[in-house]
Amino acid sequence: MMKESLEQLLELPAERKPIGIAQLKWFATRAIVFITLIGPDLLLAIVMTAILVSTVAFKGGQIRFFQASLGLPVGIMLFLLIYNRGQKAAHIVRDWLPFLFVTFIYENLHDLSKLFYNHDIAEILHRWDIVIFGIEPTIWAQKFYTPLLTDVMAVSYAMYFIFPLVIMFFLSNDDRRFEFREMALALTFTFIMGFIGYVLWPTSPPRYLIPHLYTNPQVLHGIFIFDRLQGAWDNLSVVPCGAFPSLHVGVSAVALFYAWKFRNIGRIYKWIWYLYIPLVTSLWFSTVYLRHHWVIDIFAGWIVALIGFGMSEYILKAWQKIRSIAGSPRI
Repeated sequence: MMKESLEQLLELPAERKPIGIAQLKWFATRAIVFITLIGPDLLLAIVMTAILVSTVAFKGGQIRFFQASLGLPVGIMLFLLIYNRGQKAAHIVRDWLPFLFVTFIYENLHDLSKLFYNHDIAEILHRWDIVIFGIEPTIWAQKFYTPLLTDVMAVSYAMYFIFPLVIMFFLSNDDRRFEFREMALALTFTFIMGFIGYVLWPTSPPRYLIPHLYTNPQVLHGIFIFDRLQGAWDNLSVVPCGAFPSLHVGVSAVALFYAWKFRNIGRIYKWIWYLYIPLVTSLWFSTVYLRHHWVIDIFAGWIVALIGFGMSEYILKAWQKIRSIAGSPRI
């Protein structure tokens, strides 16, 4: 049924068929069948795997199998499986596993992006920040420094991956598969564009490029948690030039966009939208306050988030249309 429907879709009049059209049609039919069966989320996971394997093969480096960022999404999936059975449990596994795999691949690609560094454009972004604002924003932010605020900003900065996962938890628990996959796909596109940015435009953060310009204080300190968090980030960060685009901004922006889009699904989603406005905004400010990013990095993070947000719905709807033509059920 699926194959016949797709072949009808690809059918051309006999007088318009050039030499080799049969082979092209055979390949196109099977490619569409393959994409229809696995979905765009698994297809992108395969593409990212190919990029990772090619990078390791041709540039060297190692795959890091332990990824701290996987702990929370794996825990969420397992929690959902404990309280759900039958077909809903199967949906949870099918929807979460590609996202977990994509996250694992991205974290490794992020680490390996340093293998492509042959320049650093941080000085250029530093100049752009000054041209736009008249002063380097991370230096301007010194006027707000207090150890307690530094702790608050550190917590905000650390929550970037939690924001989308909270929404995805409720979508998955409500068995809203299309909405879940749309959001997961937007995050996947954001990850991919982030990796491309790290490779093409390596950028060190302000705290590495201009530490001598900070005076109040020269090195940030907190009261309770900042110093421990910053130490952990420094130990985990194997990419000294991975500031552009800011995926702390990109990922949190994706979460904010979907909090807005899904706000009318139910009461909990509306509360998430209201809460995320100040929480995500504080995260964006923290990237400057903590001297992790140039403001240009923030602009780039918004752009990749908008692109991912726009592409995901379009691609999923196109995929659903192909599934309908093929006679497959909608998700």
